[in-house]
Amino acid sequence: MTDHTIGPDAKKLRSRVIMPRSRRGCWLLAAFMLLLAAGCWPVIMLFNRPVVVAGLPLMALWSYVIVFASVALMALANRLLAGRKNAPPAGHYPPSRESREP
Repeated sequence: MTDHTIGPDAKKLRSRVIMPRSRRGCWLLAAFMLLLAAGCWPVIMLFNRPVVVAGLPLMALWSYVIVFASVALMALANRLLAGRKNAPPAGHYPPSRESREP
């Protein structure tokens, strides 16, 4: 049987969802979400037409636009967020002070 009460130790646990802390980070998150939405089916359906542009079907051209836009957005995000002073080095987070024992 599981105890569903939250003790004092459970209240100290960190959240697993990391939200942006700056306005710049919020704008980048919104841009990533819009780019993600651009690759979903309702939007893709708008470009699924029998039209050839520059020798490519419109659907293939839209796919290339999404790929290159995502690369450009990630490069922009790296450039804009690289100068943060209190950010941990890439891939490294401070060790947890919580006990690992159950």
